[in-house]
Amino acid sequence: MRLINKITIVILTILVVQIPIPVLADTAVTSYVQFENGGLEMAVDDIDFGTLDTSNLTENDNQAFLQGMGHILLYGGSGKLTVTDNRLDSNAGLSVTVKTGDNNWYDDQDEQACSMSDISLLQMTGSSLDLMSPDIAYPAMNVAESPLAHVETAGLNKDAPISYAIFVPATSNVSNLLGKTIHIDMVWTLGDYVTAE
Repeated sequence: MRLINKITIVILTILVVQIPIPVLADTAVTSYVQFENGGLEMAVDDIDFGTLDTSNLTENDNQAFLQGMGHILLYGGSGKLTVTDNRLDSNAGLSVTVKTGDNNWYDDQDEQACSMSDISLLQMTGSSLDLMSPDIAYPAMNVAESPLAHVETAGLNKDAPISYAIFVPATSNVSNLLGKTIHIDMVWTLGDYVTAE
């Protein structure tokens, strides 16, 4: 009988040990978030005007000849200007301006090929034509209020609100440029919003 009692005690002890004991307590967990300020970022595609073909001096898809003035080649490509505003401390907006690096066009060897008086670079806004230069920065994009993580894109082709063209005056002699590819630097500057004057 004592053996049975001992076995019963052991079994009861095992059962008692295995029963979970409820714990009543509140657990508070603190969650964190850290804000890190970003900045303004800009990307601009190269502008490739293609080939200036004066064999047919009539208006076509992206070329025009103005009688007595000269030949205009409009950019018809797919280039674009993209600005990303990652600032968390400002919704003040952003502005982009553009001007030329200097007054010259250069060949593939980066030697001067001609000047801006021989071939002009134009910025066109609606019916306005502006001759670009290194002395004047023309507005290319203005965003008055910029939401968080805002991305603004502007086309650079002939159908965009602000577009670009090259102008060869009728008085220019560009025979030394035949068969050459020439280029000019365009300087794009990004900053805070500037109120248009």
